[in-house]
Amino acid sequence: MLNSIVKWSIAQRWLIVIASILISLWGLRVITQMPLDVFPAFAPPQVEIQVQASGLAPEEIESLMTRPIESAINGTPGLESLRSSSAIGISAIKTVFRWDTDIYRARQLVTERLQGVKLPQGVEQPEILPVNSPLGWAVKYAFSSQSTDMMEVWRIVNWDVKNRLLAVPGVSNVFLYGGDERQYQVLVDPDQLKAYNVSLPEVTQAVQNANVNVPGGFLITPDQETLIRGIGRIESIDQLKRSVIKATKGTPVLLEQVAEVKIGPGLRRGDGLFQGKRAVILTVSKQPAADTPTVVKAVEAAMEEIKPGLPQDVKVTKTFDQDLFIEASIKNVEEALRDGIIIVSAILIIFLMNWRTVIISLSALPLSLLFGMIILSWTGQGINTMTLGGLVVAIGSVVDDAIVDMENVYRRLRENQIAGNPKNPLQVVFDGSVEVRVSVLFSTVIIAVVFAPIFVLSGVEGRIFTPMGMAYLLSILASTLVALTLTPALCALLLANQSLPSTETWLERKVHQFYRPALKFSIRYPKVILGVAIAGFIASTIILPGLGKVFLPEFQDRSLVNSMVFLPGESLNATNQAALAVMDALKSDRRFDFIALRSGFAQGDPEVAGVNFGELDVQISEAGAKNRDKTVEILRKEFEKLPGVATNIGGFISHRIDDILSGVRSAIAVKIYGPELEQLRTLGQQVQSAVSGIPGIVDLQLEPQIPVKQIQIQFDRDAAARYGLTVGELAETIETGLNGKAVSQVLEKQQTFNLVVWLQERYRNNLDVIGNLLIDTPNGQKIPLSQVAKVDYGTGPSTINRENVSRLIVVSANVSGKDLGSVIKDVRDRVKQIQLPGESYVQFGGQFQAQEQATQTLMIAGAIAFAVISVLIYFAVKSIPATIMIMINLPLALIGGVISIALSGGIISVASMVGFITLFGVATRNGLLLVDNYRTHLGSIK
Repeated sequence: MLNSIVKWSIAQRWLIVIASILISLWGLRVITQMPLDVFPAFAPPQVEIQVQASGLAPEEIESLMTRPIESAINGTPGLESLRSSSAIGISAIKTVFRWDTDIYRARQLVTERLQGVKLPQGVEQPEILPVNSPLGWAVKYAFSSQSTDMMEVWRIVNWDVKNRLLAVPGVSNVFLYGGDERQYQVLVDPDQLKAYNVSLPEVTQAVQNANVNVPGGFLITPDQETLIRGIGRIESIDQLKRSVIKATKGTPVLLEQVAEVKIGPGLRRGDGLFQGKRAVILTVSKQPAADTPTVVKAVEAAMEEIKPGLPQDVKVTKTFDQDLFIEASIKNVEEALRDGIIIVSAILIIFLMNWRTVIISLSALPLSLLFGMIILSWTGQGINTMTLGGLVVAIGSVVDDAIVDMENVYRRLRENQIAGNPKNPLQVVFDGSVEVRVSVLFSTVIIAVVFAPIFVLSGVEGRIFTPMGMAYLLSILASTLVALTLTPALCALLLANQSLPSTETWLERKVHQFYRPALKFSIRYPKVILGVAIAGFIASTIILPGLGKVFLPEFQDRSLVNSMVFLPGESLNATNQAALAVMDALKSDRRFDFIALRSGFAQGDPEVAGVNFGELDVQISEAGAKNRDKTVEILRKEFEKLPGVATNIGGFISHRIDDILSGVRSAIAVKIYGPELEQLRTLGQQVQSAVSGIPGIVDLQLEPQIPVKQIQIQFDRDAAARYGLTVGELAETIETGLNGKAVSQVLEKQQTFNLVVWLQERYRNNLDVIGNLLIDTPNGQKIPLSQVAKVDYGTGPSTINRENVSRLIVVSANVSGKDLGSVIKDVRDRVKQIQLPGESYVQFGGQFQAQEQATQTLMIAGAIAFAVISVLIYFAVKSIPATIMIMINLPLALIGGVISIALSGGIISVASMVGFITLFGVATRNGLLLVDNYRTHLGSIK
């Protein structure tokens, strides 16, 4: 069959050439349409749920919302992991499914389970967040202003900008940090309530009744009908002020008489800063399958349309652009691809010194790579650093088949020209191609087997490296097809009827002059050569265990995401002030372009945090990127100046990978599980203390799940009963007065704003005032809250984190100045020395775990592949000695690789191991072709 393909390709050589050109053009078009991203989709399907209950404590959030939802979702088909966080006023649950689960089926299953969950009255229904890309953010903007107040900026961004960007194809979510939420507020004065004999529930009911439209049915006549509407919604703040609460002896009591009625900012649970000033930080997330550059460009185009409609003093600054990182990453790989093509071309030109043979050999390069990308696009893969990396690795291999085929045909044609009775040149081309066909085909099959371990990788490492292996393998398979078709066709066109030189080129002669003595020495002194090879192999095996280990090489991205965590109980203002100190210190440093802060929590953000948490988005300038390590060290020193702040400095990509691997944005995560929070905190402190002195550990922090001060109002049921009050009535008064209650929404130019009833700030800002809050009894008497409840300080947990329905606390850290493998070994040794209670246990997570799993998988799969390759080579050469000769190349191929790693930093990663796999494939291929050449010229090797 293969001979028939070769013969047909020679006969239809012009058709083959034209078809090759068309396929190349098709491949160029396909590449322009493939989605572009930094990495392949490396996150398993995840469904994120949030439930909000403003003001509820973490204990109540856990008991009333988190645990019921966990119980309902646990056991869902395909569910692998269940993580949750119960913080003040919010529960966040993240469900992680098996890799083969369809994300939309997972969302449907979760939705069905949530329908059976019974939540307390007044709690919002669980919200399933939109599907996001594993890398999350696509682009961020900061909206700052000189004179326009932040409430107006928030209104513009929340209603105009956000809705416009959500309409952009490929955008999944848009959320805001900073600014002030616009509210219609009724701030009640308790003294005035007492003076006018009005209760807080009466004010609440009056506000609710003051803003309502009702249907009036239809006015129907014999030939038409007319809709009847009751219009009662307020259209101005004055209308709200003049609303009646009740009438006393014929005199109406108005809202403005007992409360301050105004448009004001809501309670801030998050904020944003840009270059030292308050700003609204808008984050755009993209859908998983969307092409990032296309989405970013569409968002930018939409922003350009929006900008003319903004107030003149509102400045829009892009603070993050994933497209820039993609462009930089792809550019680096493209440069490597370009350089590889240039090097291969230069070597071919220098050695062949014949433009015809150069064209034949190089023609396989673009056609093989493009045809491989066409097939890759059929599998649903896109263009990213991994697929392009596979093409870079394949450059040398894809021209091998063409070179071997062309060189053999070229030599046979030269021999045929000087023969006494020359054959038909086309027959010589066919014979020359057929001679090497079996060895070339076997070498391709062997390379496929060598690369098989990459496809066995599971988890994140498999999702990252499998596309690289696919790109490489498809290019190699395409090059084999090219060698069967295009190479013989071009040989027939360009060489068959040409007068070829009968002597070697000048360079070939020079190479032979150097190579022959070396070859003769090797044949004369084989023991010396074998001794040197064995010594090199032994040296490499000694060096190899001492090499450092990491999951992936450190990313050199310029976008840093740096978290800072205060002790729970610190205010949002304290978090902002700490960020301002860092901004002020670095504002004139040219190594940084800009710094933006996102503190606290934002509606719609999958990351739930308290007001004691902030993230500084730092963009390193081109000057700072020249010595990135030094720039990061300067930033770390500024963070270290902040007292009582735990920091975590890292790049955007590495943080996302860490989060996917362990749920923690750090390279190392020590997870301690147990039922009791106090016990977990004690164990966490012991672990933190134990690992704090390990060399290479940086950004060490214990999750601040500590007791924080609370004002606790304990209702006295007996005292309440004496006044005819129920606990529910008391609780509603407390909720409305101290937490604020949104009783309605005001419609303003197709925008809705909460209408909130709340006590004035001076009546809810200290313990004594809260205790003197007046409560209305059924008989009209007003009594202070302290008569029916005990108001005092207490403590409670700041946050309660859970994983797989068990409470946990995490000690996290990053690594700097040492390899991850040696550091985690020290961490494990020290943690093992800590005595754990019976119900508690420890698990380790992070990048090292993926590295260890990948290493183990590659070693086992590599051993199986080694055995399969040995069998295949034996069937190819039909000789045990020849098989042994070829297989010896594999361990010897380690020597150069190990030495190069030792000289270039001494750190081995999963990417390095993939490089070794490629090296083994090349070594096996070369050995097979060389032995086949020996057999052709010297006869069978017994």
